[in-house]
Amino acid sequence: PFLQITTLPFRIQYIIMRVAHSWTDKTATIRLEGLAKPIRMVHITDTHVALIDNRDSEYEEASQSSCETFRTKRRTDNGKIIPSEMTFIEVIDEVRSLNPDLLALTGDIIHFPSQANLDHVTEALSRLKTPILYTAGNHDWHFPGEEGRAVLREASWPLLTPLHHGKPAFNCYTDGGIQWLTIDNSTYQVTEEQLRAVEDSLKNSIPTVLLMHIPLSLPTLRDVTQARFRAPILMGDPDWDIESREKWGAGNDLESTLEFVSVVTSARNLIAVFCGHIHFPHADAMGPASVQYVGAPGFEKAIRVVDFFPM
Repeated sequence: PFLQITTLPFRIQYIIMRVAHSWTDKTATIRLEGLAKPIRMVHITDTHVALIDNRDSEYEEASQSSCETFRTKRRTDNGKIIPSEMTFIEVIDEVRSLNPDLLALTGDIIHFPSQANLDHVTEALSRLKTPILYTAGNHDWHFPGEEGRAVLREASWPLLTPLHHGKPAFNCYTDGGIQWLTIDNSTYQVTEEQLRAVEDSLKNSIPTVLLMHIPLSLPTLRDVTQARFRAPILMGDPDWDIESREKWGAGNDLESTLEFVSVVTSARNLIAVFCGHIHFPHADAMGPASVQYVGAPGFEKAIRVVDFFPM
């Protein structure tokens, strides 16, 4: 399905049909036959902004531990803490300096849906003139200790409207000759309705990019994920045992989830998937013309600059 044409340190290149991919941990270049003009996208994931105040007083105590964890992830060379909310501002300032055509946010932008988090993030994003596409991660809608994953997600969707703009489960946006899809797979599952929306969008011949939070399970990604988390916390993993799945809030795969995996990995007009969740960068050839790009965590001030060029 693909031909490896060059391998360089920290850089791998493939040419697949009419699409060529090359990447590092911080960049990607996608050359696409027929593209009218260059497009620059910035991918940000897993910033985990962790702020809470008395507007969410019922969750303050339960959230303090995770607030401390993510507010102290990044430090200066002399050990001074850079809180996650300040890192987010720095990241957005960098996006503004790059002036991309599109900003892709693939979930866990906030560590829980507090008013303080939402205010901080939406105010920072409002400084950008760049179009923004967002899909939720499993933390964006979940306060620590809450039960009932799918129900909680849907209950929190209205709170996240400033980010998803009324299209939380699925969105389709076409610009620059590329079709951009977002799908909320933050419960490790997709519904029948989401599946049909993706299938319908992939019936055309428009080159398509898919944004979601949880990566698909691919063999090389599975091994490193298993080593880090002691579980393959990926979508559609065939060997993930139910006890571990329940611990991570995944449950058994729905038929619609398994069909989604099949559709995405076989789609001939899908050129790339961008996701996050596992807090380390990765990229792997996935389908007939596509590569799955996993972003490094934004709480480390990581972004990926993606340039689409005519071939």
